[in-house]
Amino acid sequence: MKCSTCGHENIAGEDRCDHCLHSLMQRDLPRPKKDDRFQTVIMTAPISDLLTGKDLLVASPSDTLQKIVNIFQDEKKDCVLVYKKKKLVGILSFRDLLWKVAGKIQDLSKAKVESFMTPNPEYVRGNDPIAYVVNKMALGGFRHVPVLQEDGAPLSIISIKDVLSYLSKRDKNRS
Repeated sequence: MKCSTCGHENIAGEDRCDHCLHSLMQRDLPRPKKDDRFQTVIMTAPISDLLTGKDLLVASPSDTLQKIVNIFQDEKKDCVLVYKKKKLVGILSFRDLLWKVAGKIQDLSKAKVESFMTPNPEYVRGNDPIAYVVNKMALGGFRHVPVLQEDGAPLSIISIKDVLSYLSKRDKNRS
């Protein structure tokens, strides 16, 4: 049974989500409060509304960290999805490089992505409500969440900056 709050797939018959502890007894998604524009947007607008199509970077686990650093510098991005045989196996962010690599690895051309990536990252789908990605970021402390197509192919990477920018622009347009 899929959790309506975080999207985690649970064993049928469970009362609470193994990942976020949300009740699985609730059949429907919570509804936004009447006249609350923020809740309405975040709970009803799909993640696909946030996508720009300009933020997707994909790497292989066997790529070197030097290659990823060069990509980050050239593209001015700070996160890459790691795919192996058309399957998402990890995510590597600028923060991973700071915490796991800086000051510890001297030769980035010999270090492989698979040794420093975060394996099996949480992800969302483009038709999920924005609340799903915000919830995943809040529960997991993530700054980036992959957006996948139904077949598992990469679609985009959503950052907290993308969410806040979207909500800010949307609110300004209604004022």
